[in-house]
This record gives sequence, structure tokens and C-alpha cells, in this order.
Amino acid sequence: MSYRQASLRALGFALLLGACSGPDGPQEKPLPVVEAVLPMAGSGSASDGSSFPVRVLYDREVAVSLRLGGTLSALPVHPGDRVAAGALLAAITPTLQAEAERRVAAEVDRLSRAERRNETLLPAGAVSEAQREDTQSALAAARAALRAARYDRASTAARMPFAGLVLARMHEVGETVSPGEPIVRIADLNSPLLARAAVTPAIAMRMPIGTPVRLSLANHGEVTGRLLRKASLADPATGTLDLDFALPSGRGMLSGLTGSLIIPEGSANAVEGRLTIPAEALLDADGKQGHVFVLDPKSSIVRRQAVTLHGFVGDRIAVEGLAPTARVITAGAGFVRDGQKVRVDAR
Repeated sequence: MSYRQASLRALGFALLLGACSGPDGPQEKPLPVVEAVLPMAGSGSASDGSSFPVRVLYDREVAVSLRLGGTLSALPVHPGDRVAAGALLAAITPTLQAEAERRVAAEVDRLSRAERRNETLLPAGAVSEAQREDTQSALAAARAALRAARYDRASTAARMPFAGLVLARMHEVGETVSPGEPIVRIADLNSPLLARAAVTPAIAMRMPIGTPVRLSLANHGEVTGRLLRKASLADPATGTLDLDFALPSGRGMLSGLTGSLIIPEGSANAVEGRLTIPAEALLDADGKQGHVFVLDPKSSIVRRQAVTLHGFVGDRIAVEGLAPTARVITAGAGFVRDGQKVRVDAR
């Protein structure tokens, strides 16, 4: 290469370098722009400040039915009756079952006589050992059939399983009922009264067992209840979960009362230390664990922080492990790395 060619190449490189630099030298790469928000103590959804219908019921209420179908011949109880354990609740006409029991009982008697006769004749060789064994097997089968027939005969009547109260009567004497069809509804007076409400899963998730709530009940005004248990399966038709609330005793409440569960605004966040963040702030998730970027407001540096996940609350995610003053990165979180300096969007 000649001296002239080398000089031209060096000059071209210098011009190129000058074109890529400002008057004060090479420019720094611009900082990524992100959006940072504070976590919320409330749910951030419109469900707060709402109410849900409730119904008062005994903790142990039973719909009584018969295992067999037939025509009702007895129904001696009425709503409001207090009934002792073992008392008759309902019965169907037992004609078929009674005749079947008598027929099988007669067969047991016949085979019992044959067995006694065989025991007498066997030593004389008038019957064989095989005949004796066949009779014994037939008698055992007949006795089993008699037990089944007696069970069917007893199944034509329903009796009170515990001392309690008749809540409703669904049929009348003379009507035909199917197997398993409810005939009366009863309650165990030794079980407590509860208020049951069907709520959204988001509300149910934010209410731990023991949470006090306000209930407005017909003719009783507002009372304080306490969350006793939650359903573990959502209603497939409505997508709601049943919550049962213990009620104060001595208020003269009755099963069937209706009212409302009152959820004041902001009260749904009943778990201390649990906050909600926008879903887009979550970087990753593995079971109950996840990570977010938290902004240091002094240095404008983002740090990756682990959080514990507690599911969705509307369109937000409930988490633990964040300070209420922490600013989490939402928009732009996917374009920064741990320890990087950023510029926060001022909008």
C-alpha cells in the first residue's frame, strides 16, 4: 500500500468517527424508559363496596327421602313440628315388600325343615352327604334373601335420624314418589345457625377463616358474623363459591331468613402484608413464587425481587414480600435487566 492510499484510509476513518460523535465526543446509549407504580392495599376491582345475597340455615339440614319408590301412605309431620329421634316421618304402601318378605320367609322355613330331616336320615344312609350339603347351601342363600327382603320392608318408612325440627314438607299422602326424591326437610336443633353467601372467587380468596363481616338480615338489621368455612369447589353454573358465616346466638333467627353480606370498600384486603400489583409487573412465576423489578428512586436502578403469589384479584395479582412503598416496574419490564439504570416515564 502506498503512502497516499494509507493517508486517505486514515482520513476516511477519522471522518466516519466524527460523523458518529457529537461536538463533545461519543454519545451515551439512552436509558430505557419504564413505568413504575406503587402496589395497592385494596383489590383494585369494582367488587369492593358491594353486597351478596345470604340465606340463614342450620349447619345440619337434611332432605329426607326413601330408598324405594311408591305411594305415600303416611306423612304425620308438618313444618314447625319438633320431632324426637326415631319418630316416623314418612312411609309408602309396603304391599310388594311385605309379600316378598313372606315368600322368602316361607322358603327359609321349608329348607330349615329339610335340614332337620337330613340330620335324622343321614346316619341311616337315607340321604347322601352331598344332599345334606346342598340343602345347607340353599338354606344359607334363603336366609340372605330374607335379610334383604326385611331391609326392603324397613326401607318403606323414613324415621327421624336425630331430634330436630321439620322445616318443609314437599308432598302429601297419596302422592307417588320416586326413589331418592325429597319428601321432608329437617334440621338438627343442636347444630348452629349459619349465614351462607355465594361470592366471587376473588372475594373469597381475600377473606381468611375467622374474618368478621357485616350481615344485614331481614327483621334483624345488621349483625356481625365470622367466616367459618369456604367451599372448595366453585358452582359450575355461576362460578361462585359458598361461604358460611357463624352468627351470634340468642337473636331468635330462623332457617330461611334472607339478607345481604356487606363488603365495604377496601375491607376485602383482610390479609396483613398482602398487596396487589398489575399482572404485567410479574416477570416469571413458578408455583407460589415469582419475581418483579423494584425501582430504587434515588439511583433509578432496578432490582429483581422475589415475591410470594396468592392468585389473581380481578386483573391484578395478590403478592407478599413487597413494601407498601415499593415501586414495581410495569411497562418496559421486559426490556431491562437486574441492576440496570432506567428512566421513569413521567406520564
